[in-house]
Amino acid sequence: MGELLQFPGNRAGSGQQEGVEQRSAPSGRSRLPRPVREQTLADIERIAGPEARRRAEDGAPGAADAEDEAQWAVPGVDADAPAPLPRTRTSRRAENVAIAALTRHDASEGEIRAKLVAKGLPPEDVEGELERLRQSGLLDDAAFAARLVDRLRERKGLGDQAIRSTLRGRLVPQDVIDAVLVEQAEDEETAEARLQEVADERARRLGSLAFDVAERRLAAYLMRKGYSGSSLRTAVRSALEGAGIR
Repeated sequence: MGELLQFPGNRAGSGQQEGVEQRSAPSGRSRLPRPVREQTLADIERIAGPEARRRAEDGAPGAADAEDEAQWAVPGVDADAPAPLPRTRTSRRAENVAIAALTRHDASEGEIRAKLVAKGLPPEDVEGELERLRQSGLLDDAAFAARLVDRLRERKGLGDQAIRSTLRGRLVPQDVIDAVLVEQAEDEETAEARLQEVADERARRLGSLAFDVAERRLAAYLMRKGYSGSSLRTAVRSALEGAGIR
């Protein structure tokens, strides 16, 4: 409700009660038009999450005077930082393409960049969308590579050589590949146990072959899986013996 403030000298019949002027009480909320304010809050929620929107709603300052502009308290964003540029049709298109790709499957930054470039989007929109995804945590090549290393070892039984090749094929930068494989390095016993398990499983399918043929095929298979050296030869001999191939 408006508050009634006394002002002397007001005339009767002027559309106001005699001797008073009606003025709206100041509000703790922003004076942005409602559609603009709702869109701003929606953008905050999309970029920074529901908690950021709640804080923006609770912390939106009231205007000290008619010339003050509304400011929104977004956690993690410097209050002195310049306002983001208005979204364009192509920048929104870049966002839609990137989010659709990430919704379908895990992806590296290089893969998302390739998809955006393939759509013919302007370079500034491509880089802007990649930066937005990095800031929001949706793109992180190190985390992506770490997840992929785990899957390739546990589900496909790959050795590090094949894992390196796979990560390069997924457009992960070489320095990220090196760092992740160092961080997730396996001890020798674990790596050899996985190699032997892969070799044993494959050898059971080669029972109808002569020993020398089965040996060549099993060794080639394990090399494609990313294994090499004396550990590979040992695994081949043990697997063929276990499968009864002599």
